[in-house]
Amino acid sequence: MSYFPMMVKLDEKKVLIIGGGEEGLKKTRILHEFGAEISLISKEALKEAIELAAHYEEREFRDTDITETEFDMIVASTDDRELNKRISFLARDKHIPVNIVDDEELCSFIFPAIIKDKDVVCAVSSGGKSPYITQYIKALLNKVIPKGIGDINERMGEYRKQAKKDFDVAAQRRRFLKRKLDEELGDI
Repeated sequence: MSYFPMMVKLDEKKVLIIGGGEEGLKKTRILHEFGAEISLISKEALKEAIELAAHYEEREFRDTDITETEFDMIVASTDDRELNKRISFLARDKHIPVNIVDDEELCSFIFPAIIKDKDVVCAVSSGGKSPYITQYIKALLNKVIPKGIGDINERMGEYRKQAKKDFDVAAQRRRFLKRKLDEELGDI
């Protein structure tokens, strides 16, 4: 069964990441870029992961890190499958979305391959079956998405506000916005 793609606002959402190695760092980078407030728990963590986290505790994970706290999302990237399984069950018991890196069966959500230019975000998923497929598609998309599409999107947002003020009829707004987009893309 395919995963449903849902865009979620992460600004100031509290995210717990357990494990600060390479995989933990990758997830920390992504979540930080989307504005999450990251708490990192790991006996050892890469310097960049520590710097990106709002809170860091250099220690082993404890069940109370989930049972006695409030998080909006949890990511585990440990090398211990039994620990990852316990984390998954604890998170699910509290109805917290959980991602266990490289173990789809323990996840309630997965990370897609992401292309991001300001507020324009494209995500590609293979349902956890093949990261190589998602990376291949991401590379193809990067070739066809215009550079600066994030800036164009910001201007289009202003044009949309203008169209709502200037045109009462939806068809007129659509024509105006289509013309503005064509003008913007013509400059690329």
